[in-house]
Amino acid sequence: MAGFTDILKSIFVLGIAMLVGFTAVKTGYIKKEARDAVSQILVRITLPILVITTMTKLQLDSDKIINCVSILVIGWISVGCMYIIGAAIAKLFHMEGKRATMHACLSAFGNIVFIAYPLIQKIYGDEGILYAALFAFANDCYLWTFGVYKLSTGGDGKSVKLTENLKKLINPGTIAVAIALVMLAFGLKFTGALKESLEGIGSCTTYLSMIFLGGTLADIDFRSLYKRVTLFVLIFVKMIAFPALLLFVLKTLNINDTVAGVAVLQVAMPTSTVLSILAAGYRGDVLYSAEGAFLSTLACVGTIPVVYYMILHFI
Repeated sequence: MAGFTDILKSIFVLGIAMLVGFTAVKTGYIKKEARDAVSQILVRITLPILVITTMTKLQLDSDKIINCVSILVIGWISVGCMYIIGAAIAKLFHMEGKRATMHACLSAFGNIVFIAYPLIQKIYGDEGILYAALFAFANDCYLWTFGVYKLSTGGDGKSVKLTENLKKLINPGTIAVAIALVMLAFGLKFTGALKESLEGIGSCTTYLSMIFLGGTLADIDFRSLYKRVTLFVLIFVKMIAFPALLLFVLKTLNINDTVAGVAVLQVAMPTSTVLSILAAGYRGDVLYSAEGAFLSTLACVGTIPVVYYMILHFI
């Protein structure tokens, strides 16, 4: 199956970085305080820079403008629907507070960059990467505004002033998106040493986030993972059922085949590892996020071929 080797390689590479973080914290070689410091570096420095440098690489061809608009709309609607579905499932299982908030966020936000890009490039080439980046932008609009807002409230039911919540929407991530949008609008690009430096800093995000996630997994009691029924439900709904539904809808609407394929693969990705980092920075349920990332990343080895099989036979 085309692209399957690439996804396995991506997961294997990320898994090694996670293992490094897991071993370092588990053995006490790195203290938990240092792990938390890494999360601050990620949230405040490398992630925002990654957002800016990635977005400003986009090249919008006039011939592809309709497809670009389509993937943006599909991305916004899909992420919003997945959050609503995740919140409904959390309520169905009587989840409350931070756990319920994190379940909904895990349902909505996937690992659509670190794992999806290599696979999509293998299948759809450079045009696929363009649409994948735009879908990622739609995802980031939710993640760095609504997602951060939900996580920052703590989900503890405490009364918080509206003005305080609105202030929390102004964070390194939303600022980065705003800067990237302005640069795109005016065609501004980084060049020379500045470009090389910023892209280098942003590129650290992938492996630092995996090391942080691995360190967080060191706190997990793996013997109890099989009891996480809600996570197994999440994996089925997010990584098989919803992609199948989206594929049917897009095919019915006669959406461009490449756009449809990219969108379906994006929503089928495992849960976002960024949520563990944000949870640490905004007092969310870090442990549940790490468990979700761990189980869904393992599951994607089996679920992504299923989704790709559907794409091949229905597009």
